[in-house]
Amino acid sequence: MKLKIFSADSMDEALRLVRKSLGDDAVIIDTTEQNLNGKKTVKVTAAIEAPAPKINPHTNAAPRPHSSPIKKSLRELEEEFISGEAIDLVSSLNHHGLADSIKLRLLDLGQSLECETPELTLASALDSMFHFEPITDAIAQRPIMLIGPPGAGKTITAAKIASQYVLAGKAVQLISTDVYRTGGLAQLEGYASVLKVHLTEAEKPEDLNVAIKTAQKDNDVILIDTMGYNPYSKREMEELHDFLAATDCEAILVCSAGIDPYEAREISETYAALGVKRFITTKIDVARRYASMLTIAENGKMAFAGVGITPYLGDGIETLDAVKLAKLLTRIPEKKNFTFKRE
Repeated sequence: MKLKIFSADSMDEALRLVRKSLGDDAVIIDTTEQNLNGKKTVKVTAAIEAPAPKINPHTNAAPRPHSSPIKKSLRELEEEFISGEAIDLVSSLNHHGLADSIKLRLLDLGQSLECETPELTLASALDSMFHFEPITDAIAQRPIMLIGPPGAGKTITAAKIASQYVLAGKAVQLISTDVYRTGGLAQLEGYASVLKVHLTEAEKPEDLNVAIKTAQKDNDVILIDTMGYNPYSKREMEELHDFLAATDCEAILVCSAGIDPYEAREISETYAALGVKRFITTKIDVARRYASMLTIAENGKMAFAGVGITPYLGDGIETLDAVKLAKLLTRIPEKKNFTFKRE
């Protein structure tokens, strides 16, 4: 792991230096602000990820992390939006491909609320229809288990949430049940090494139960990464159910943005049957339509727990509320036309 301290007059400038020197994969370890002779100086300690090490028995105890007063991601969603002072809610919702039932409810609610701007109108309607329960720095009452279809980004999401808690000064234990996928455990081990947290394997439900009880003795937060389960496979969903039934965890669905709304509806209904109450949407940066997010919330009766914008660890899980979601739905990204010429 490569550690480096950056000093600047502002947090934005310090983060720019971090990105320039260490790249988008950098992790913010600590931030401090000082006033010297009336001049403000910001210091950011950042680290670059080392290559994932070879899997080992994971016997090293995790040191208790130091608290950090500021949490910043290194990248923002860098999209150029179609300009236009007047926001057309109907056009915006049509762009995202929302089901008529959801779209008409939002428009009817918005029409009855009469807010100052179309964006606030949509935000008020979203707030009336959906629930927002973001993952915060507060110690979770139960272990958090991330579940979802293959390829949704559960492992990087687990690392991002772990990073958030580490920056808040919490002792974190990572547990992985993904012991069969090639490179799955090694990937999480690489993140655990960067974050200086302990990682445990749990191949079977009874192993997971023991691992949780052991981890609860010395850790504030327990995060469980799981393998991807096919929501259309009865055998795989029964296996996931066995893990959930053996433990007292909060299962949070992790699902990619931009998937077909009909697929999102069936996926959310399947995972909701397992008792899932919250979900995280990942890969926001590689999607231009977000109907799946609202479909999961509506059909699965799940609350928004946050969004993952990029696949980089330095960009944490962003909190989401009605206003942020309204901005996401009304700022339609401009379609880019690329041409590729052979030399």
